[in-house]
Amino acid sequence: MHFIFIFSALFIAYSIRLISQLKGIKYQKNWGLSLFLFGFPPLLLLMTCVTVFFMGYHGEMWGIKASKFSYYLSVSFLVFALFTLIKITWDLQKLFLLIRKYPLQNIGGKNIKILQTSFPYAAQVGFWRSQLVMSSGLIKLLSKEHLNAVIAHESAHEIHKDTFFFFWLSYLERLTFWLPNNENLWSNLLLLRELRADNTAAKTVDYLLIAEALLTVTTATINAPKPLTFNLECPFTNCRLEERIENLLDNSFRYSKFNWQEILWLILIFIPWIFFPFHNPCS
Repeated sequence: MHFIFIFSALFIAYSIRLISQLKGIKYQKNWGLSLFLFGFPPLLLLMTCVTVFFMGYHGEMWGIKASKFSYYLSVSFLVFALFTLIKITWDLQKLFLLIRKYPLQNIGGKNIKILQTSFPYAAQVGFWRSQLVMSSGLIKLLSKEHLNAVIAHESAHEIHKDTFFFFWLSYLERLTFWLPNNENLWSNLLLLRELRADNTAAKTVDYLLIAEALLTVTTATINAPKPLTFNLECPFTNCRLEERIENLLDNSFRYSKFNWQEILWLILIFIPWIFFPFHNPCS
């Protein structure tokens, strides 16, 4: 019976990802649908394996006996999930230790860690409470007005707690790298994250300054002699420039709005627990 559970969850997860590749599924620039297509499959698999783990391999359900194979299959996936979480947590901790060594400078009333490199770089780094990191090359490249626009954009990531939420989303991305359309869905979520930050920043600074700064920095990264040599994600090397600028020029800002009601589907990942009372642990 447990194997049927696992197979059913795997079938649903794989089917959802296959369906996401259909041309009629317009998840691009749609937070709710993108999060469902990306997050529901791995979360359902995780919850199913957790349910099977607590059921154990003794007993039966509806006359069908549990098997050690399905039990250890679930345990194997959970062990993989645990080690994946440990790995990305350790990587983040190493990043924290690295950033502490950088000098702190106040720019525009914002405390910023400064990287001594000519490569244009700016990003929020951290977990729940993030730290803004900039390179000296970026500061020299931009005017004061454009630099303030970049700071406003990065501050928007802090407001939305993007470092926290995308830590967990990146965990799911690594956990189910083998599912169809994983990379495209992940790339779309990253774009939505940047569009939302652009729109939030446009409430405090001129959106044209944000667009100009984005174009200047992206052009500079393309022409840079070499990329970053440290373990930091550069948001300018693959930022889908045209879409972000079009979004900024669109005064309705309709593409990157997020509604918490769009993730009510999270309740569905607990469906496997409904079957837990029907499991008879007696051997």
